[in-house]
Parts: sequence; structure tokens; C-alpha cells
Amino acid sequence: MSKIFSGILFGFLSFFFFSCGNPKEEASHQRGEMTIYADPSNKSLLEALTQIYTMKYPEVKFEIIYKPENQVLKDLQDTIAAAAFINQPLSEQQAKYIAQQTDVTPRSTLLAYDAAVFITSIENPLDSITMDQIKNGILEGNSQIIFDDGNSGNFNTVRNVLKLEIPQGRSIQAEENAQKVIEFVQKSPKSVGVIGMNEISEKDNPEVKSLLQKIKILKVVDKNGVAQAPEVPNILALNYPFFKGVYFIVREPGFGIGSGFSRFAGSNQGQLIVKREGLQPNFLYDREVQINSESVE
Repeated sequence: MSKIFSGILFGFLSFFFFSCGNPKEEASHQRGEMTIYADPSNKSLLEALTQIYTMKYPEVKFEIIYKPENQVLKDLQDTIAAAAFINQPLSEQQAKYIAQQTDVTPRSTLLAYDAAVFITSIENPLDSITMDQIKNGILEGNSQIIFDDGNSGNFNTVRNVLKLEIPQGRSIQAEENAQKVIEFVQKSPKSVGVIGMNEISEKDNPEVKSLLQKIKILKVVDKNGVAQAPEVPNILALNYPFFKGVYFIVREPGFGIGSGFSRFAGSNQGQLIVKREGLQPNFLYDREVQINSESVE
């Protein structure tokens, strides 16, 4: 075998093995399993996004564990969770701590805007609620304000907006989930429940249509005395006080399923799913339409 032929053969084999190995590395987001810890109020959006992602990549499998937001944050810091779908990003201090424990810096990506929504019975004559009424209803503990969970993203949103300091030993009125809150306000017409907008935002969903026939969505009176409805235009304009972000947090080395899912959820296709869910996308690719002025008369 000549030296020239040997060199060509070696080069070909090197190229062959490099070509065979590299796609597997690049396709690590297309196969495997990932567990995502999520606040239940984000269930509808998360399941819509993961369903489409697994249709694109059938070799990917997601396991979703639902816990209240504060428990998910604890699991992230304890490095039990490597991926989360909640309503706040990691703080700089939290991210640094996790990086010190794992040698991998977690990333928080804002995908959408949601809102904490106040609901009541259709029998309640109330159509709107003030910030003071919400604050007093929580602090008085008289079962007037009911949350989906005392550690949920909705509670955190309301507490942060109102700058609430909960007195030591004071319990928060809460049910197990949004469905239980809806059932509670139906039985107690004077009470007001707090759930995520994503629970009732997909208006074409038969289950959502059924829910909306059982409850009344309250407007919130802002600091200027204007009653603001929890609707996408008001959230986009930051008029509705209790808006919240939807964040995907992932800790993984390299470009794996988490990075692939994050990129997909932030893509045009993913953001259209956010819009279809009745939420405000964080970003959509602008579609520029050029019109030839000479052809327009």
C-alpha cells in the first residue's frame, strides 16, 4: 500500500468517524429523558409546549412533577431539580449557589406573561376588587381571599405586588389547586379566589368554557382608580397590576434537551403556542411585509 493511498485512507476514516460522532453530539436535545418541576398554575402551557416538542422529537420523554413554586425553588437550590417551569427567575445569588454546588450555571428564560386572576361566584354582585380589599382580605384571614396554594406562584405574585409582610403565625387561606378554589367560591359566594390566568385562558377548550360558566372574573382597581381586566392587552401595557412572568429554568452541561426545549419555546412556533394558550408571548419574530408603492394606486 503506497504512502499516498494510506494517507487518503486515513483521512477518509478520520472524516467518517468524526462525521458519525458529531451529529450524535449535536442531536443530544433530540433524544433522552428530562424531568421538569412545575408550579401547577402553568400546567396548560407547559403540557402544550412539551407535547409539540415530543412530536418534533419522538425520542424525547418528559416527566413533569407538579409542586408549589416555593418548593420547586427549594428543589432547584438543593440540586434535586435540574429544570423548572415557574413564575420567577432565579436570583443572582441563587444561581451562583447552584453553580458552586454543581459546576453548572443555571439559566432562566422568560417565555411568556401570565397573571394572577381573582375570581368569585356568579352569584356575587361584585364586579371589581381594590388593592386594599385584597390586602385586608389576606391579612384578616377571614376566608375572603383563597389561594390555590400558600406557596404558589400566584401567592408570590400577589404578595410581591402588594409588598405584603405576613405576620408570624398567620396562616394563608388556601386550597389544594385551582379546581378546589373554583369549587370553594361556588359554595361561598362572598369569597374571592386567586388562580392563574393560564388555567382559564384557552377559550376554545371545552373544559375552560365549562369553568367560565361557573365563575366571574373580577377586574382589579389600579392606583388611578381604573378597573383593569386580566386580559392580554392590559398585561402587555402593564396596566393589570398582578401580571407575572413564565420562566423556564434549566441546569445542564452542553446543549441537551433543556437547551433544545428552551430554544423551541422561545422560537416563533413556541411563541405561537403561547399565544394560542391565551397568554402574552415574550417575543415573536416580526414578520416584515414589503409593499411595492408603485403598484398601489
